[in-house]
Amino acid sequence: MSSDPPAWVTVLLRLPLFYNPDDAGNRSPVEDKKFLETADEIARRFGGGTLFMFRHDAPRGFWWDQGIVNKDVLALIEVDVPNTAESREWLRAYARDILRERFRQRAIYLKFVGAVEQLIVSDEEIGDEHR
Repeated sequence: MSSDPPAWVTVLLRLPLFYNPDDAGNRSPVEDKKFLETADEIARRFGGGTLFMFRHDAPRGFWWDQGIVNKDVLALIEVDVPNTAESREWLRAYARDILRERFRQRAIYLKFVGAVEQLIVSDEEIGDEHR
């Protein structure tokens, strides 16, 4: 069995459906175009992905911050990326420089899950089976 790292990993990018509270404690929804813009940028970089927008039963995120439990309602982008330092650095810089500002967040959470086995069933493959 090889000890080489997997060629691909799945990245789960959690994004808030609501901005952080304003001074009065009110939270406004993040505009849909920001999720679509993010999904488009990810697809252009890595060739595709999946955007999950849970309108009726959204996942709930929670974490400790300075002794307080914060909670959020989340969307999710899932994308398979090459398991390389270049991919990780691009995602780190993208989250730091673009997504934190776009979604008005102090932090963006990315989860890397490996290994990924890819199976793509295409029209071409189906055509080959029927010959």
